[in-house]
Amino acid sequence: MDRMKKGFLLLVLCLFYAFPVRAEERIVGEGEHTGFIVNEGSQVLKVSPIKRGQTIQVFLTPRWMVEGEGKVEWRLEDPEGAALRVGSKNYPEVDPFFMEWTSNSQPKPSAYHIHILGSRGGFPGEILGRYTVQVFLRGQNDGNSGTDAPETYDKALPLAISAPGTYLFEENFISSTADVYDIFKINIKPNYSLTLRAKPLQWHGSGQKGKVSWKFMNRSFRLLKGGDCPNAQTDLFMVKVFHPKVKTDPRPAIFYFLVQMEGQASLIYSLQAEVKEGR
Repeated sequence: MDRMKKGFLLLVLCLFYAFPVRAEERIVGEGEHTGFIVNEGSQVLKVSPIKRGQTIQVFLTPRWMVEGEGKVEWRLEDPEGAALRVGSKNYPEVDPFFMEWTSNSQPKPSAYHIHILGSRGGFPGEILGRYTVQVFLRGQNDGNSGTDAPETYDKALPLAISAPGTYLFEENFISSTADVYDIFKINIKPNYSLTLRAKPLQWHGSGQKGKVSWKFMNRSFRLLKGGDCPNAQTDLFMVKVFHPKVKTDPRPAIFYFLVQMEGQASLIYSLQAEVKEGR
C-alpha cells in the first residue's frame, strides 16, 4: 500500500514538473485582491463590467517568499488580448508598479484582464511570493458629459454652450499614461463671441518634465492660439474669438479645443466658457 501511495505521488510530481501551471481566471471589481506568485504559472484577474469613458488604475505590489531568483510580470490587456500596459519586478524589488488606461482610448476595452506571471524559480509551480493588486475605477466627467472626451476630431465632445451665459466644467481629467488627449467641439452662432479659459486644478505624478498643452483651432484645424503649462503649475490659458454675421453664410462657426498631456503625470483641470452676443 505504501509503495502504491509513493508511486502515485511520484507520478503526480512528474506531471507537475513536466507541464506549466495553467492560467487561473478570477472576475474581480474595485478593491484589493491578493494571490500567490507561481513560477511558470499565469493568473488572470478580469475586471468587469467597464463603463464608457471609465479609467482603470492598478497598483501591483510583490512580496517575495524566496531568496535569490524570482520575477513577476504584469500585463493589462483588453478582452481580445491586446496589450495595453506591461511591466515587471525582479527579486528583491517590492516597490508598487502602476498601470492605467481609459476605456475610450484605442483600443476601447469593455473589460480588462490583468495577467500575473511568475518566472525564474527552481521548478514549475514553486510559490515565489504573494502579490497585492489594488484596482480603482475612475468615472470621468469631461465637459460635464459623464464620460471621457474622445481622442479624435471626428468624435470630439461637443460643449453645450450655445446660449449666452457663463459655463463652468470643473471635472475634466487627462493622463499621460491612460488618456493623453481630450478634444472638445465648440459651435458659436453668428454675431456671438466666446471667451474660453482653461486652468489646471490638481496635478498627480512625479514627472518633472510633464506638461499640459492647450490648442484652440478653427474648423480647418488651423491653430489660432496655443499654450503650455508645466507640471505642478496652475497657469491660466485664455482665448477669445468672435464670429461675425455674414448674410451669405448663416451657419455657426466651429472650433476645436485640444488638451494634451506629456510626461508622467495626470491632471484635473477646469474649463470656463463665456458666451455673449456681439463682441
